[in-house]
Amino acid sequence: MENKGLVFIPDITGFSRFVHENEIEHSRIIIQELLEVIINANQIGLVVSEIEGDAILFYKFGGPPSLPILYKQVENMFCMFHQRLITLELHRNCQCVACITAVNLTLKVITHYGEFKEYTVKHFRQLIGKDIIVAHQLLKNDIEHHEYWLVTQSLFKDTPQSYTEWMTWNSGSKRTESGEVSFQYAQLGQLKNGLMS
Repeated sequence: MENKGLVFIPDITGFSRFVHENEIEHSRIIIQELLEVIINANQIGLVVSEIEGDAILFYKFGGPPSLPILYKQVENMFCMFHQRLITLELHRNCQCVACITAVNLTLKVITHYGEFKEYTVKHFRQLIGKDIIVAHQLLKNDIEHHEYWLVTQSLFKDTPQSYTEWMTWNSGSKRTESGEVSFQYAQLGQLKNGLMS
């Protein structure tokens, strides 16, 4: 078990366009705040391996966590992310393009379980292994809309249950360097409705 663990990647969608098209200083401040919100929403002892621009590579060695526990973690990160965007929008004093369009950013989460190892370069901890590559390759997929939770088959035996009345699961697969990886995914956009009321 010492080389097996959870790979958990929240990814801010729309980041590249947001930074490219907008004022760099305010874009930097907004993205920094959002990444900090995601890190602070960590409830299950995930470890940050690295921040990859618009995504955070979290991991946790050990057995696979249950899907209900993972869902609560995903829900908490997603809601705190969008709550911060709502707060930025409500208290916006600046009319620059970055501040106006930040509300369009979205969040998706990739969860995968597999084998990987940790190594240290100077004081930086890095992860290596085919399942780290697989998780990153899953970020690029054909899923419509960019607010979802993707769960690879390594974390479930049957179709995962729905954790809210509106949640539905869809099947998919992705050809990776390690072969075909099957997954289920659920759209999360409905979670925003409760935040805006």
